[in-house]
Amino acid sequence: MEEIKKMIEELSRSFQKMVEDLKKEYRLSEEGEEVKVEIDMPGLEPSDIALSVTKDGTGIRAEGSRGDRRYSKFIRLPVKIDPSTVSALYRNGVLIITAKKVKEEEIRIPVRG
Repeated sequence: MEEIKKMIEELSRSFQKMVEDLKKEYRLSEEGEEVKVEIDMPGLEPSDIALSVTKDGTGIRAEGSRGDRRYSKFIRLPVKIDPSTVSALYRNGVLIITAKKVKEEEIRIPVRG
């Protein structure tokens, strides 16, 4: 029984490490009216990277390859962004993407009585 308990604990630690490693592939932050995404893509040149944004501004796809290094990441954003404001910078193996959030518009609905 003790052996099964140890196996379960080891499996749990392995799973937790895998989840933490996946989180390290990118970082997302919101700063005021901007969204910033940092994606780890070491060993590439800026010309090796293709970046696209969904038309509705809800997701970002970054792909890159050089030799045996291949990266493909789709990130569903927690807020909508304006695709026309997206800019990207690649520095020290990290792709840094910034964009302005789309402001939610409220529409006034008249109430009749």
